[in-house]
Amino acid sequence: MKKFAFLSDILFTFFVSFLFTLFLFRHLRVRLPLALALALLCGGLTASAIGSILQVRRKNLYLKKSDETQKEKLLLHLALLSDEGKTQFFQRALSTEELPASRFGRLRLSTKTDFYFLKFSLAPVCADEIASLSRLKTGKQKILLCAQIEEAAYSLCNRLGIEVKTGEWVYKQLKERELLPSEYLGDEPIKPKRRLKLWFAKSNAKRFLVGGALVLLLARLTTFYYYYLLLGCLLLLAAILIRIFGYE
Repeated sequence: MKKFAFLSDILFTFFVSFLFTLFLFRHLRVRLPLALALALLCGGLTASAIGSILQVRRKNLYLKKSDETQKEKLLLHLALLSDEGKTQFFQRALSTEELPASRFGRLRLSTKTDFYFLKFSLAPVCADEIASLSRLKTGKQKILLCAQIEEAAYSLCNRLGIEVKTGEWVYKQLKERELLPSEYLGDEPIKPKRRLKLWFAKSNAKRFLVGGALVLLLARLTTFYYYYLLLGCLLLLAAILIRIFGYE
């Protein structure tokens, strides 16, 4: 139904621009046939420009939401992984041909220049956990990979020279290198009943109503009059039924 909302914005823009320019050209005493042609042209150009802007905005918003959802799935997946699973996963993810990563026990990895601590859990990393990391003596740069970290713990990391990389950085790095998991722990598929609740929620009645009205308005402008008339009536009927019997 988002497409109907998008089309309604485009059609609204077209008709407003068409009517405004038509009255403007008639006010300037342009002949009616020419005024209609020019108004149609102005309406089409305006609608095309607005459509392009809305399309870009929708795409950016979709990508942002999609990335946020996938990031949350990744962080939950890492939190649910066993310590051994986390170690193996990041050993593969952090290794390159120039700088292979080697294990230094569970949840600890080392490269030629860096030393990594893995702290992925459902709760943010606290200051006490950072204090335990400081006891390891190494000349390499210490780096903490985690989902979230408390403010006090982050301040302590700065004092101890430990670099912090949170979930946002981890997600971007894994995505850029195409190393995101193909399947996520805790990611349950949407059940058919849940899909029905999403599609036929009462809040969607307005979208069905707008869609049906637009289809009926377009019916006279196409050669498939009865098809559009039937489709529009079905959408209006669906809007009424969803409003009365739809899911909360």
